Order: sequence, then structure tokens, then C-alpha cells
Amino acid sequence: MNSNRGVKIGIIGAGGIANTHARYYRQHPWVELVGIADIVPGKAAEFAKKWDIPEERAFEDYRQMLETVEMDGVSICTYNMAHRAPAVDALAAGKHVLLEKPMAVELEDARAIMRAWEGSGRILMVGFQPDFSTQYKAARQIVDSGALGQIYYAESVSFRRWGIPGGTFLKKAFAGAGTLVDTGCYALHTTMSLMGDPRPVTVTAMTGNFLAREARGEQEWGRFRWRAEDVEVEDFATAFVRFENGAVMVFKSCWAANADSIGRPFFLGTRGGMVLNPRGVDPPVEIYFNHHVGNLDLTCAPKGLREVEDWPEKIRAFAEAVRDGLPSPIDPRGVFLTNVVMDGMLSSAERGGEVTVDCSY
Repeated sequence: MNSNRGVKIGIIGAGGIANTHARYYRQHPWVELVGIADIVPGKAAEFAKKWDIPEERAFEDYRQMLETVEMDGVSICTYNMAHRAPAVDALAAGKHVLLEKPMAVELEDARAIMRAWEGSGRILMVGFQPDFSTQYKAARQIVDSGALGQIYYAESVSFRRWGIPGGTFLKKAFAGAGTLVDTGCYALHTTMSLMGDPRPVTVTAMTGNFLAREARGEQEWGRFRWRAEDVEVEDFATAFVRFENGAVMVFKSCWAANADSIGRPFFLGTRGGMVLNPRGVDPPVEIYFNHHVGNLDLTCAPKGLREVEDWPEKIRAFAEAVRDGLPSPIDPRGVFLTNVVMDGMLSSAERGGEVTVDCSY
């Protein structure tokens, strides 16, 4: 560990997520923001001024930044369909990479990123901040202890009753897909990670924009405004996934549903079961065992867990890994398997039947 060593970071993509990265990097005096690139004319310069980056280090072409600015790593904050090129180029240039989720939408893009990473000697971290949440850390500790035994079934859930975003989130050319790659990928990664990142074998899925297409007039959710004709991606996705180790998973994700819940994420193991509760519900994790006191079934829950803000923890973990020569805080090989599953979902939904998936890259 070299806590005195400074870390120089560049950012590719100057949108809203990039501002979040910059804000949390700035919490660490040993991190220096040294460059920004964005293809939209003037956007990088505006970002540079806001975050005190020298104006000569604002670029429209990220490759020029990689070639001319001394840096240790980059945060890649481009839209989903523009992840491949900057990630591959940054790794080839010897930079550590924090890539916003998902790794990619197109499986071939994810494969290219993995090939660029393997053997590079650099960090590739895909930015799933829930990995740094109190809930995930508690669940991880429970699973790693062996308390659940072998997990043979899980349900992965991402739910919004009505939360359809607008803008590029709804366009295939930018987002690639809808709820699956926006919020669903968080749930998918969490579930598969806690299952031990098993290799998927087959996927059966259904997707559709069942509620979005029925909307009348302008709709709103937070800062977003949209109309039915704007929606090119799914607002609902569900799947059944079989894994090489014999386990199975049911996946459910929606931006909108005529329900107040589509269930909680849960795991069934040979020794115990585990449920993850929605954010803000105490306890965040519950454990179930088939032990009895009289006619009482026993339920356990960790006590005294202190909620932490996961976003700053994500940025800190990446920056410290760069500074201290540590491996990626999130193994990209497990993340790649979520891309295999998502590609299988989209292929299965399009074909209307089960598909076999290929985990190679």
C-alpha cells in the first residue's frame, strides 16, 4: 500500500454520471482529475471549468486525451452502446478502467472488452455500486460463511411501479435495451455474484413495452418527459436461466407494473434461505432455517447494520485499487457472465423460445 501516492484520473463522457464520478473523486485529496473528453462540442470544456480541470485538457476525441495527458486511469461514462471503443483503447494505452454499467449491451462488445483486459495487467472494474452497500456486504458475508449451503434457486428482482425514464434511455441506438440494462443489470449482477457467478447454459425470456406503449399524452417521471412513440425498448423483462452447476434463476425487471411489488430477491440453499429487502427496509437481509422451537420457525436477521452510501464507496475502491496496486474490486469475469445472460434474454425474447448461451470470449 502506498497511501502517499497520488492518482491521476481522466473521464470519458461528460454527462450526469460523469459529474457524480467527479464529485466523489474530489473527496480524496490524493486523486487529481487531469482530463475530460466528450464528443459533443463544448461539453468537455464546460465540464473542465466546473471541476477545475485545465482547459487545455478538455477534448472532443478521447484518444487524444489518452495520448497526450499523463494519467493512471479513466472513468468511462459514455452511453451504453458506446462502451466498447473507449474501454478497449484505454486498456491498450495502459490505463486502469472504471467502466459504468453495464459492461456492454452487445455481447461481442463485452467480449472485445474482456479480451483487451486479459493480460493487460490493468484494472477493469464495472461500476456496480450496490456491491458496496450495507445489504450486499452483509449478504456476501452470510453466503461466504456457508450458512446457506449450496444455492440451487434464486429470484432476481428489479422493480419500479412507475419509473420510465426518457431521453437516450428509450432509444436503442444509445441504450441498446430498456429496463434489462438500466436497472435490471444491477439485480442480475447481485444475484449471480451471490450465487458464486455460475456459468449460464440456457435462457428462456420474454420482454415487452406493455405499459409504455399504452401511455396517452406526455408522461413524466422525475426530470424525464416522454411519449409512447418515443419508447423503442422494453419496460418489462423476465427470464428463466439454467446454470452449469445445476442451479436455476428466475429474473424479473420492470420500469412499470400494475402492482405494488413483483416480489423480493431471494436465495434457496441446502442449509438456509436468504431474502434481500427493498432499500430502506430494516433489516436489509433476512435468513431462514428449518430449525424449530416448538411450533415456531426460526428467522434470523443481522442487527445494528449501519447504512453507507454506496456511490462514494465505489469510487474510493477503484481509486485505492489503482493507488495500491490491488486487483479490481469487482471481478470483470463475473460481470461478463451477466452480459452472456442478458444477451441470451434478448435473443430468447426475439426468437420466442429457449436459447443456449456461449460463455467464451
